[in-house]
Amino acid sequence: MTKYTIDEKSHAVLEYLEGKKSYKSIAQERNVGLSPLKRWVARYLKHGMEGLASSYTNYTLPFKLEVLKYMNEYGASTF
Repeated sequence: MTKYTIDEKSHAVLEYLEGKKSYKSIAQERNVGLSPLKRWVARYLKHGMEGLASSYTNYTLPFKLEVLKYMNEYGASTF
């Protein structure tokens, strides 16, 4: 999965919102799928520039180990 910078996302979103280009043409020019592009536009409309920031959460190694320990002790599962 390719990661795009906020700057790349914002340029693509603004091109669409300004009516300069279609989803399809922007996606082709910027080598991004239609679905992610549409998601960027929706997030931008709802949250502004903050909506284009990475949506991944990074957890520390100690936290991850505590979660695994808990799951092992209590038989918890992600399913």
